[in-house]
Amino acid sequence: MNLQAFWITTLAGISTLLGFLILWTKKEGEIIPSSLGFSAGVMLFVSLFDLIPSSLAYFRESYLQGFHILFCLLFILLGGLISFFLNDGISQKYQQDSLYRIGFLSMLAIMLHNIPEGIITYLTTTIELKTGLLLSLSIACHNIPEGICIAVPIYYATKNKKKAFQMVLLSALSEPLGALFAFLFLENHLSNQMMGIFLAVVSGIMIALAATEIIPEALRHSPKYTIKYLLLGMGVIFLSHLLF
Repeated sequence: MNLQAFWITTLAGISTLLGFLILWTKKEGEIIPSSLGFSAGVMLFVSLFDLIPSSLAYFRESYLQGFHILFCLLFILLGGLISFFLNDGISQKYQQDSLYRIGFLSMLAIMLHNIPEGIITYLTTTIELKTGLLLSLSIACHNIPEGICIAVPIYYATKNKKKAFQMVLLSALSEPLGALFAFLFLENHLSNQMMGIFLAVVSGIMIALAATEIIPEALRHSPKYTIKYLLLGMGVIFLSHLLF
């Protein structure tokens, strides 16, 4: 294993924990709709302008021009269906607790998002250290708001900061898990099709989660804060892409 690449990937993942610190900053009346709106903005921007374009690029390497769009759309729809069934299953267990359901689903979606990030960061750093460092810095910047996506709904559903921290930590550890997976299985066997499918499915899960769960819940608390912070979430991730 390339230990240098592994630890760089791990640090990028651990930055997710910084999102947990928001629990000490604002009052409940504002933090729930603002953080949910922010989370939805992060998920939508990452899905539409990061995951889907990356998935299309991977499919383009494997299929004739034009067909890569069809494959990508099919797996985005599959991700949406997975989100629906996950939500349906979790709703049966947490029918009266929409915030906990949102936090738990966000954790699952972000974990699935972080695993391919960990794979890509590890492999990139192994090949070219400087490029890997820049990539990990970019990932670290947008992992912080992803921590907020999980920490706030879990904490305000349970009033338990330890529980919120544990959920954020699980998400953070999925990044080095991706690096470990890359080392054990994928360094010489990772295909464009596999990456394209995984990224498209994750984008479908995130878009469906943001549109059907997070935004409606945020609007229920405060339409003003929801729209304001949804745009802010998109802006923050856009800025991180410009900088890195």
